[in-house]
Formats: sequence, C-alpha cells, structure tokens
Amino acid sequence: MTRPAPLLRSVALPVVVTAGLLLLVLAGMLLITTRSLSRMTPLQEHLIVMQQMHDRILSMQRTALAGLDAATPVRRATLVDLRQTLAGLTLATDLLTDAGRDGLAQAQAQLDATDLPPREALLRGIALLHVVLVEENRAHARLLDTIQAQARLEQRLAAAALILIPLAAVLVLYLLRRRFLLPLDNINTLLARLGDGDYGPARMAAVDPVLEPLIANYNRMVARLARLEAEQQARQDGLEAEVRAATRELLAHNRSLAQADRLAAVGEMAAGLAHELRNPLAGIQFALANLGQELADADARARLDLVGAELRRITHLLNGLLDQARLVPEEATRVDLARVTGEVLALTRYQVAAGVVFEQAIPGDLYCWLPENRLRQALLNLALNAAQAMAGGGTVRVSARIDADRLTLSVSDQGPGFPELLLHGGVRPFASARPGGTGLGLASVRRLAQDLGGSLTLENVAPHGACITLLLPCKRHDPT
Repeated sequence: MTRPAPLLRSVALPVVVTAGLLLLVLAGMLLITTRSLSRMTPLQEHLIVMQQMHDRILSMQRTALAGLDAATPVRRATLVDLRQTLAGLTLATDLLTDAGRDGLAQAQAQLDATDLPPREALLRGIALLHVVLVEENRAHARLLDTIQAQARLEQRLAAAALILIPLAAVLVLYLLRRRFLLPLDNINTLLARLGDGDYGPARMAAVDPVLEPLIANYNRMVARLARLEAEQQARQDGLEAEVRAATRELLAHNRSLAQADRLAAVGEMAAGLAHELRNPLAGIQFALANLGQELADADARARLDLVGAELRRITHLLNGLLDQARLVPEEATRVDLARVTGEVLALTRYQVAAGVVFEQAIPGDLYCWLPENRLRQALLNLALNAAQAMAGGGTVRVSARIDADRLTLSVSDQGPGFPELLLHGGVRPFASARPGGTGLGLASVRRLAQDLGGSLTLENVAPHGACITLLLPCKRHDPT
C-alpha cells in the first residue's frame, strides 16, 4: 500500500476542515431558505383569502348597484346566498386579525337582519366587509414587514457566517498547527533522529494537555533507550576487549605451537642424525677394540682406551637423545569435526586479511575418534597456509566426509597453487616456497598423518588454486 505524498498529507487536514465548514454553511443556508418558505406559505394563503373577500365585496356591490333600479330590487333570497358565501370565509383560519373575523361575523349578521330592508342590510354588510379588508390589509402589511425584517436579519447572519466561518477555520487550523501538528512534526523529526542514534528528549513547552502524556511517554522511552544503548555499548566494549585478549592469548599459543613444531622438526632431524651416527660409531668402537688388542705398546693401548671411552660417551648421549625424541602419542577422543573446524576457522579469521573468506562444508553429524589437539593444530596450519597464499583475498573451503571408515579432510584455496618442486619433491621441514615460510606447518601435518596411519596429498586446482587432502583412518566408536 503506497503512502500519500507529503504535499497531499500537508493539505489533507485543511481541506477536510474547510469542506466541513462549507457543508455547515450550506446546511445553514438550506435551513434559512426552508424557514423563509415556511413564512411565505401563510402570507400566500392570506392573500388568497383577501382576494376571495374582495371578490365577495365586488359581488355584493354589484348586487347593491343593481338594486338601485326599481325594476330589480334586492331580494331576501339574494342576501341568503351572499351570507352563505361569507360563511365559507368565516370557516377559513387564514385571517390574520381577530377584528377581521369579528367584522366578518357582523357582516353575516347584518345580512341575516330581518328588521332592515334588504338593500340597507346589504350596504351595511358591504361597509363591515370594507372595514375587515382594511384591517386584514394592515395585518398583511405588518406580516410582510416582519418577514422582510427577518429576511434582512438572516441575510446579515449569512454574510457574517460567510466571513466568520472562514476566519474561524483559519483560527482553528492555526490552533491545530500550533497545539497539535507542530508537536507531532517535532516528534516525527525526533523519531527520525532516533534512528540515527540521537536520544534527545522532546520539549514540553507549549504542548497541548492532550498531547502531554504522549510527549512524556516519548521522553521516558528515549531516556530508557539511551540507558540501554549505553549499557549495550559498554557490554560491547567489554566483549571486544575480551575477544582481543582471547585473540592475543590464542595467537601467543599458536606461536608457541609453531615454535614447538619447529623444535619438533629440529628434534626429528637430530634424532635421525643420531640414529645415522650410531652405526658408524659402533664400527669405530669395534675397530678400536681390535686395534688395541693388536698393539703391544701399553701407552698406545691406553690412548686407544681413552678414545673408546669418549666414543662410548658419545654413543650414550646419542641414545639419550633418541629416547627423548620418542613421541608420547595423544589419546584419541570422540571429535565433532564440524564444531572443531568451526572453532579453528573462527580463530584463523583474526590472523588473516579481511578479504579472505572461510567456508565450511562438513555435516553436523560427522564424528570420529582422533587426537583432537593434534587435529586442531593440523587444521590451523592448513587454514593459515591457504589464507596466506591469497595475497589479494579469496575463499578458503574446508570439507570432510567419511568413506568406509576413512576420513577425507580437504582444504582448498584460490591462490597461485603449489610450486612443482613441492609437488614432486614432497613435504620437507624448512623447505617452503612462500617468503618467510619455514615449511614446518606442512611437515607437522604430514607427521600427524604418518603417526595415525594416513597420508597427505597435494594438488593444484584449475584454473588456479591448491588443495591439500588429509586421509586418516576414522573409527566411529571408541577403539578401546
């Protein structure tokens, strides 16, 4: 549903108020017209009665004039007929004066008089009817004057209404704008600023009492919102500080783990070197023992014994080094691969560029018995290597599946891919094509795969990118 335009909304109230006032004026004019018509009806009816009375007088005058002729005297029967016509006027209720009704009755009585000659009775009746007509004419004039005065008054009232009602409309609109519309517009402005985080209260001055509860509730609301915003900001600052502290600790732990991996690689190399040195040292000791038995010079044999003792000490040191290099395996636990991967990727996000995006495609019900800490370290090394390979940003995708009790864990990126030397020469400690890299991360992942009886494969992905796949035996239940 579309909202009305601001211009229409601004003129809607004045138009409605003006239309209502115009309807009120029209209703008043209709009422005035109706009253004028109702006053004109009796006036018109009285004119009809006066016209009938005038006709009766003319008829009686013609009868009286005809009676002047001796050949046609006024007869009593004629007076009876005239009286009956006057009786019809007497029954009419449209006479305006009591004197008119009394005069009409007296005229009928004169026509009924038997002690007077018919012609004299007729003349007296005519005289009385003339008096009645004069009185009714005067009453008619007074009624007409009254109607004209009322019409003039109504005209003045209508003119005053035409002037006062628009003025009243303007005054009402002004009061509405000042007492209602302006405070509501202010609230609208404050609500718009509220969305921008401005929690300033509305002014209570010059607010209509009807709107005071609304303004007061709004001020209480914004005050509470300001407190909640301050508390939320403080809570957010505290959480950010905690996250930064935890990130620093995790990064320090990661650096410690990386240092441990480097030391482990050095120890592995030292153990291999010690293992290789023990065999020639044993041969040298055997040769020195045979040579000492063949020498007759006691002094030479003593010096050979000293050399043999030093060789035995070196062999003892190499054996001790080999004993210390033996790794105590971590116990396997039931690992939720989706949860562990999610936590590792969440940690890695704090160590890589903002343009790197991590995706995880691991079912939520994927569980496997593995050494969790070593698996976490392997995932962290693989995720960091993949992210650092994409200088301009990209997507790192981690996926996992289980096929026939074998876990396939893959980490792919959109970087330049592995160099040919690494693909063909294999993973070696301290061998890395990345500037500043040590090659110990992949070496530790390979060592995990070898310790668990799995394997590590490297491949490039078309059109660009690399994928590392870790294949590990996966037991879905406690192997013990």
